[in-house]
Amino acid sequence: MHDSELRFRGEISTDILNSLVDKHDSKDQEKIKNLIHKQQQTSFQQSTLSLENICWLIASVLCLYYTNIVSVILWDEGINRSLLYAAILFISVNIFIGIYLIIYLSKIKDIPSSKWNEYNPYLIPVATGAFVSGSIIMLISLWPVYGWLTAPILFTIFMGFIVLIINIPI
Repeated sequence: MHDSELRFRGEISTDILNSLVDKHDSKDQEKIKNLIHKQQQTSFQQSTLSLENICWLIASVLCLYYTNIVSVILWDEGINRSLLYAAILFISVNIFIGIYLIIYLSKIKDIPSSKWNEYNPYLIPVATGAFVSGSIIMLISLWPVYGWLTAPILFTIFMGFIVLIINIPI
């Protein structure tokens, strides 16, 4: 039995794994026992609400509050609106592809994420290109208001968004 076959993400209970130990020879039993022990030690460390993630959330909320970015996007005259709308379009494409992959393919059609490229090989490259394009265009559209602080502000808000998304149970 290979190590890749023994890995698990914590969804399998320890009782089930212990029952598997009895079905293999002593060499495999020792590997399985070591992996169970390692999983039990690291399961607490794999929590998505780590100190780093909490710091990203706090920094993101502070950026949103102190930069007034929502009201700036809505009302400020210095923003290049056509670039802003293009950026919103590109980022929306990215979000819709993500919803399609995560909710429709993974949850409804039961296609694992390792098979997404086989099912539709163009979605991940299109989503990546849309996100990169949207981020660069968003940075350019907000540059007249925030100057060189635009990149750190957008990156901090993006990281807070990612931390928020990974903590939503789907």
